[in-house]
Amino acid sequence: MELNHTCVSLLKILYNCQDYVPINKLAEQMGKTERSVRYDLDLLDKFFQQNSLPPLSRRFGAGIYLEHTPGLEVLLQGFLSTTTPYQYKYSTQERCLYIKMALLTGIVPYISVPELAKRLIVSYPTVIGDLEVVERQLEAQSISLVRRTRVGLRAEGDEETILGVCLQTLNDHISLAEFDRYLYSKPLERKISTLLLEDLFRNLDVNLFRDIPKHAESILNRIFSDEAFGKLIFYLALLTQRARSGTITPIRIAHGKDTLMMTQEYKAAGMMMELLSQQYEVSFPAGVQYYLTAQLLCSKSIVSGQGRLGRDQTRSSRLDRVTEEVVDNIQRLYQIDFGPTRTELVEHLKAHLIPTIYRIRYHRSIVNPLYEDLVAKHGQLLRNTAEAVKPLEQCCDGPISDQEISYIALYFLAAINQRDPQVIRPARVVIACGSGYGTAQVVVSQMKSLFNVEIADILSGRDVCEKIKQGSLHCDYIISTVDLPQLPSELYIRVNPIFTRQDYRNILQFIDARQANHSSDRYMELTEQLVRIAQGHGANRNIEQLRYDILSLLLHDTRIQKPFPQKDSIWDLKDLLLPGLMRIDVPCRNWQEAVYQSTQALELEGYVTEAYKHAIVRNLQEFGPAMVMFPGVLIAHASPADGCRKLGFGFMSLRSPVSFGNKSNDPVKLVFTLSVVDSSSHMEAMIQLFNMISEKPVRETLFRARTKQDVLSILQKEEKNAGAPIGTTEDFTIGGVDLGKS
Repeated sequence: MELNHTCVSLLKILYNCQDYVPINKLAEQMGKTERSVRYDLDLLDKFFQQNSLPPLSRRFGAGIYLEHTPGLEVLLQGFLSTTTPYQYKYSTQERCLYIKMALLTGIVPYISVPELAKRLIVSYPTVIGDLEVVERQLEAQSISLVRRTRVGLRAEGDEETILGVCLQTLNDHISLAEFDRYLYSKPLERKISTLLLEDLFRNLDVNLFRDIPKHAESILNRIFSDEAFGKLIFYLALLTQRARSGTITPIRIAHGKDTLMMTQEYKAAGMMMELLSQQYEVSFPAGVQYYLTAQLLCSKSIVSGQGRLGRDQTRSSRLDRVTEEVVDNIQRLYQIDFGPTRTELVEHLKAHLIPTIYRIRYHRSIVNPLYEDLVAKHGQLLRNTAEAVKPLEQCCDGPISDQEISYIALYFLAAINQRDPQVIRPARVVIACGSGYGTAQVVVSQMKSLFNVEIADILSGRDVCEKIKQGSLHCDYIISTVDLPQLPSELYIRVNPIFTRQDYRNILQFIDARQANHSSDRYMELTEQLVRIAQGHGANRNIEQLRYDILSLLLHDTRIQKPFPQKDSIWDLKDLLLPGLMRIDVPCRNWQEAVYQSTQALELEGYVTEAYKHAIVRNLQEFGPAMVMFPGVLIAHASPADGCRKLGFGFMSLRSPVSFGNKSNDPVKLVFTLSVVDSSSHMEAMIQLFNMISEKPVRETLFRARTKQDVLSILQKEEKNAGAPIGTTEDFTIGGVDLGKS
């Protein structure tokens, strides 16, 4: 009997548990229904029976337990760690993925159906059915599936399209950590990842492909981000395999050949092609060197020696002017002066903008893994950055995407945080980052503003590992935004690029935090002062939303260095968010119905009058969807005078997401409805709520909540994680809403 991917995942969970596990917990962990988990448990029992092993132990009220017998240990240690598809059944999605990649990679001119069936351990008819799915996918991407009787199958289309689709498919299904483990001959957990990578590097020297990009780094005086480094290896392996099989075709370069030839990247691309040609006795067709040059120009760097746009003096001078103008715009929008740090900011930003321009010019998309966090915590910064970079569009020959804008925003976030550094008896810290220089600078700025540290170096994940092996890494701590599978976990501190509360606590175990005296009293006092100033200048409409926006901005201002103490006389979130005010899995057809349904529990319990829901709808119609303050979350409210009788917070989850017209945070999945009686008594609970739902993992857990008890458990877990009730001095969030203007 063969096990599919789901059964293997379930088996791993049970294998690592030391006690009985309830089925509902297994279902929650796997994101499946309890019925589906029971079906998979039955399949595991059949698997054990076939291998002469005892079945799973089931105990009423306790759950499921996998007894660790000697026979089980022998079977599972080999089964779970093997890098071969031993006794593994690929899912339909995995089979289609493999077939698609086998066709696109083109390791052989034609591949036969029997060969695919053999590799996937399935029948001939199964592969025929999968091919129909794959053919539709390829057609949607302008690639044809060609069949030749008694010969086999191959994918045909524009070479650049085939390479682009192939790389995107690899990036979508193989993580950077998996690729890193494969490069260093370590077993992978997912069998399909192993199969894909073994095919890609079949008959190739992995060590050679790992070293070639380093030669390019030397020529360019750059250190590629781990993501860019991995993509470059993928590209080189694909080009080599297709050249060896003769499936590669010339790549058309529509424009810009002269510009590309003037770059150092063109020289580096030629060097890499020459090394591959000598090693594998292949020749590359016309256009490949230009294509590789474009990839190098578009690649993100951790450290960059780029300072010129090719050798085009006119373009370089224009980029200098535009970069200065962009920084001027940010200073104007924030009414700040970067002072002596401005020169460094301009140089770093210009080095980032060079690959940005080439990515836009050559239609290379990029995805910022921090994008959702930035939208949730730094929405105003993103809007200000989008306004500031408008002069850059004249250099790009096209519009700048939201993802590109979010990367540029990281530089300004870091610069704002570093305006007033205070370093006292610093510990030496190395930052390991895989996403690029801008992301690294955000980590640097948070470390400097929160801890007594000196940043000894910024390195890619792979360079950290190599320097440790060489004994040349001199620091007290390693802070890494990526997994370092070659190192024991105790040798480094793993964090998110925009720190979460848990990241802060993890670092705090090793490094002393700075002292600060910010308090919730100060937040609320400052919020009210700003509201009064705004009212004095005519802002007398939608005051409640203005108050919440200002509070959220102050609460998540990344320059605020310490948490704030709780006021004994103020309501906590747990006092206001009660089970009787919660509704779960409510069907709503549109945004108006979502608002009406969200106030129902508050109405029934006497917290608000019927007029309150109509007031919320009027506010949304008049002022727009500003109440959608976090991704997927609506903070519904109106004025106390619009029908609030007593203080309380309602909670509602929607069966299906609803759009409110907020481009950044739609669609809405959760609604918190506020019934407030004045401008201050609920603000401590608001601080706690904003702290909680600004964290992406907490939001996603709330999205999955199926009962009121689930919601209460999440609140209790947040309290426990903080080491004290939400809002006390142990509760901390770093990297929130920026300093922007409304």
